[in-house]
Amino acid sequence: MKKRRDSFYIFLVSIFGVVMIFLLFFFKFYYQDIIIKNETNKLLEALYEFRPGEYKLTDGYLTKDNKKYGKYLDANGTVTIDKYLNVSFVLSYENRCIKKTPMGNITVGSTCSSPYNIKVKMIKNNNKVSFISNTKNLEYKISKKDDFKGIWIKDDYKDNIVIKSYNEGTNYIWFKDEEGNISEVLTFDVDCLQTSKSEYDKHVFYCSGSTVRIDGIDFVVIEDKNTYVKLMKFTPIDTALSMCSNDVSDYCFYTKDNKNTYNYTNSYVNYYLNNVFIDNLSNETKSLLIDNEICDDVNSFCDDELCIGRSREEIESNNYTCNSYSKSKVKLISYDEFNYVYRRTKNTKVLNGSYLSINSFTLDKGSSVQYDGSFYVEEDLTKEKDIKPVIIITK
Repeated sequence: MKKRRDSFYIFLVSIFGVVMIFLLFFFKFYYQDIIIKNETNKLLEALYEFRPGEYKLTDGYLTKDNKKYGKYLDANGTVTIDKYLNVSFVLSYENRCIKKTPMGNITVGSTCSSPYNIKVKMIKNNNKVSFISNTKNLEYKISKKDDFKGIWIKDDYKDNIVIKSYNEGTNYIWFKDEEGNISEVLTFDVDCLQTSKSEYDKHVFYCSGSTVRIDGIDFVVIEDKNTYVKLMKFTPIDTALSMCSNDVSDYCFYTKDNKNTYNYTNSYVNYYLNNVFIDNLSNETKSLLIDNEICDDVNSFCDDELCIGRSREEIESNNYTCNSYSKSKVKLISYDEFNYVYRRTKNTKVLNGSYLSINSFTLDKGSSVQYDGSFYVEEDLTKEKDIKPVIIITK
């Protein structure tokens, strides 16, 4: 009985010894690290208020150019604040190493290593930009400004990251690895292709003002985006058309004794484009056409003019209001679309002509484009004018 009791006591003492060893181990390696992290967090909060640059931490004193900024964690090392105010450091504290990458968390370990530099090379082809790096599993983000704003994107890739961009002008891009290191900012301009009556290829990024051929018809590229391309017929259709009829008809009409309220959707132009002209396109092209949402609200005004005939895109981008829309697969060009091409193309002659636009001044007057590039030229709704159809094709 005594031997059994002695064995039980020995077992308890052994368990107690193991627990004490575990607690000592925890205190030495984990609890100490918790204390270090808490103190380092205080330093980090202070650093976010400092200007970009490289600082030294010596025995807890933060200095730059021999100027002291206060005493913090009693450690030694280098602190870097980049121009986007991302903080990184490598610090030694007693027998521990404290590290933080620009986008990472604070870590405490037994050994220190130098900061890791992500090296990225760039190759461009039209709107495809390829990036090759010495590091795998990278994320990236792109901005139109050097402001480090945007969302991080993670793509699956093997040897290089390929980005197909339609953002004209200078683009800024950063890369981040799994440890939170970031690359130097890279800049690239998207190169569009200026073409003249070439066969349309959805994989090519065309400059606004390029001319392309679809189903044997020449079109001017208004804008080319990642999901769609917007096009206007290069030459007018064979038949001149009016918005409204002088005779009583199913389309808005203006007789001596009678006048219907003008509405683009019930105009003869809209009927002709979506029931006659559209048959000049192949079934394949027809299946790719995107509906244009066009304002039908006779009581809505965009500044001092009617919103009738304007696209939902144009109305919403200008913070206008329209309470009712209809859909057309083929339409006329708007002021915003015309201006978009005019500002971007070196060859404004591709827009030459005297043809109707979709916009209206009043319920009695429409507008047109003139040879000199003038827009919003007032037109009688019953006057026949040249027509240049506009379509949007999905990619």
